[in-house]
Amino acid sequence: MTNKKMILATLLVAALSACTKPKDAAPQSGPAKVAAAVAERRDVPVVLVAQGNVVPINQVDIRPQVSSTVRTVEISEGQNVKAGQLLFTLDAREDQSALDRSAAMIRKTEADLLLAEQTLRRNQELAKSGFISPSAVDTSQSQVDSLRAELAAARLDFKTNTVKVSYYRIAAPFAGRAGAISVHPGSLVQPGSTAPMLTLVQLDPIQIEFTAPERDLPQLLATQAKGELVARARLADGGERAGRVVFIDNTVDRSAGTIKLKAEFANADHQLWPGLFARVEVDAGVQRDAVLVPAEAVLNGPDRRFVYVLQPDGTVKDQTVTIARIVSEQAVVDGLPAGTRVVREGGQNLRPGAKVTVTGNAPHNRAASEAGA
Repeated sequence: MTNKKMILATLLVAALSACTKPKDAAPQSGPAKVAAAVAERRDVPVVLVAQGNVVPINQVDIRPQVSSTVRTVEISEGQNVKAGQLLFTLDAREDQSALDRSAAMIRKTEADLLLAEQTLRRNQELAKSGFISPSAVDTSQSQVDSLRAELAAARLDFKTNTVKVSYYRIAAPFAGRAGAISVHPGSLVQPGSTAPMLTLVQLDPIQIEFTAPERDLPQLLATQAKGELVARARLADGGERAGRVVFIDNTVDRSAGTIKLKAEFANADHQLWPGLFARVEVDAGVQRDAVLVPAEAVLNGPDRRFVYVLQPDGTVKDQTVTIARIVSEQAVVDGLPAGTRVVREGGQNLRPGAKVTVTGNAPHNRAASEAGA
């Protein structure tokens, strides 16, 4: 019994000692470690990057100009055709008969005119000798004039009927690629029908239509005035194709604040296909005295972009900026003086007024992937 009391007394003393032992002081965190960079001023090339759509320069719906039936289809769907290549023939028998009649009328009138001119010459000789009256000569002259007018009218009819007959042979107005064919031999076709016989699009050269922010319009116009605006298209296989800007719209879209442009590219291999999305880069000259900071230094707030500026007392201050563009992982910004020291890495967990220590071993900042142009 005495041993049990001694054991209980020992445990009680140990418990009291644990309660009265001072607790270890909580570790205090030091200033956050960050990497810094200096905003620099220099001239930078202006490269506009945009997503656009490939559009054909020429696209036409093939429809008949006369009501008739299809005799032959001379091409297949998806075929590449040359300019002037025959696409369809229609039943032209009625207008061909009218054309043949016009040709026959020309030959008949030419023969009648030849005879009338011979008669006129004989009557003129006889009138000089006094064998016939002058009125007979006038009659012959009138007949010649009438036949000449009939011949001119017959030739005009022939031209008109030639044009009508040409409508029955439908040819490609330009080189391109045929789409789906909606008619077959024997199909009835009419002008103004809803569905075209086929749609023909030009693939080489081809254009990409895209938009640029209105703030870049002065730079685009200034560069265009000095020469061509060089453009590049990024292909699906990772390749690049050089072209030129051929169109800048004459108005700015007020609702979007953008201007429409078109760039033209050679497309002999048909890598650029109408309707595809395409990435376009335009060399728009050089921006003088631009202020640049590392792109990862720019952070995204709820309603703005900003950088943390290092203060002389070792704290940071947030500074609102706007990004004009990204150039080789450097952000061209407005709202920041050149020479300002900013937090390049380690700013994702900072708050305005926080103490920092500048070091080259700051943790990686994911703000680079969040800061877009």
